[in-house]
Amino acid sequence: MKSHMNGLSRRDFLKGTGVVGMATAMGATGLLTACQPTGGGADESVELVHFIWVGSGQGIVPREVKREYERDHPNVTIELMEGSNATTYPKMVAQKEVDPNDPLVNFGFFNIWATTSGVIDDMWVSLDPEKIPNLNDIPPQFIRPENKGVAWGMGAIGLVYNNELVEEPPVSWMDIFDERFKGRVLIYDYQLAYNGFLAIAHIHGGDVEKAWELFSQAAKDGQWHSLNAGTQIYKDTLERGDALIAPYFIGHTIHWDKVSYVVPEEGMVAFPLLFQIVNGSTEQQIDVASEIINTYISPETLSRYCNLTGNMPTNPFAKLDTDLALEPAFQPDQIEASIQLDWDYVAEMDAEWRERWDREVKANMQA
Repeated sequence: MKSHMNGLSRRDFLKGTGVVGMATAMGATGLLTACQPTGGGADESVELVHFIWVGSGQGIVPREVKREYERDHPNVTIELMEGSNATTYPKMVAQKEVDPNDPLVNFGFFNIWATTSGVIDDMWVSLDPEKIPNLNDIPPQFIRPENKGVAWGMGAIGLVYNNELVEEPPVSWMDIFDERFKGRVLIYDYQLAYNGFLAIAHIHGGDVEKAWELFSQAAKDGQWHSLNAGTQIYKDTLERGDALIAPYFIGHTIHWDKVSYVVPEEGMVAFPLLFQIVNGSTEQQIDVASEIINTYISPETLSRYCNLTGNMPTNPFAKLDTDLALEPAFQPDQIEASIQLDWDYVAEMDAEWRERWDREVKANMQA
C-alpha cells in the first residue's frame, strides 16, 4: 500500500498547512463572518440539505451559520442532516441511482473516504472560486483536482483508552493485539482507516496481507469486544468501560469523560476533512452552498469550529485555543510524523476490502 496522499509527499502535505502556526498560536474564537451573499435571489425560494457530523461539538457552528444565513435570507431554508459519512454516504449513492437530479444531500462535511469514493461515483460539483473567494486563503494542495472539494482541516486517528481502568496506557498500534486487552478492544466496522487496520499495514511496510492475518487471528482469539460504527456508540462503550481501548479520532474523543488519546509511537493517521457540493443540486442551491462554504473556511468561523471539534485547520490564518494547541497530537513533530495514506487507492479497494472483512474478520468472530 502506498504511503502518500493524492500524490503528495509528506513534506508537500505539511508545507501549506500552517502547522507551526496552528500548534503554537494563542487562539481567538472570533465571530462568524459571512460574505455578502445572493441567496439565490431575494424572492426565489431555495431549500437545500446540509450534511453535518453528529456529536462532539460538531453541530454548534453549523447551527450558528444556518441561523445567521436564514436570518439574512428569509427565502432560504436549510435542513441540517446529522450523521456519519460511513452511514450517510451509501444512502447518497442509492439516491443518486434513483434520481441523480434529486440528491439526498446538497452539500456538507465529508471525510477523505467519502471524498475519494465520490470521485468514483461522480458525486461532486466543481467549486467556483468566484463564489468562494476564501479559497484563496487555502493552500493549493488542499484543493481537490478540478476543484471538486476543499480540505478545511485534518483529523488525527490514534489510540483512545479508558483512563480509569487502564493503568498502563497503550503506546503502539500493536497494543490492540495485546493479551491484556483481550475481549476489550472496540473496532470500527468496515472503515479500515478508522480501526487501525491500515496503520498496522503501514507499520509492516505496507503489507496489507499481514494486517489481514493479524485482524483475522485476533477475531478468532476473541480479541475484539465488538465491531461498531458511530461516535455515540464509541463514547458510551468506552466511558462505561465495556471496552478499554480503541483506535479512533482525537477530535471526537478529546472532550469525553474517562477517555484519553494517545499518539502511537509509529505515528497517528492523518485524516483530511473536506467540504463538497453534490451533483444534481440546482444552480440556486449551489450558490447558497458556495456562500456558506465561504463562511466556513473564513479564519474566524474555521477557528471556532476547529476549537470546538479538536481538528487542525488548513487556513493558515485560523487560530487554535492555547489548551488545544498544547495537546501532544497538535505538535509539529507529531503531525510531521503522521501516517499519510493513499486515499484514492483506499477508495479503489473499498468494495473488495469490505467483502474480505465480512469473510475474514466478522465470520471469525461468529465462529
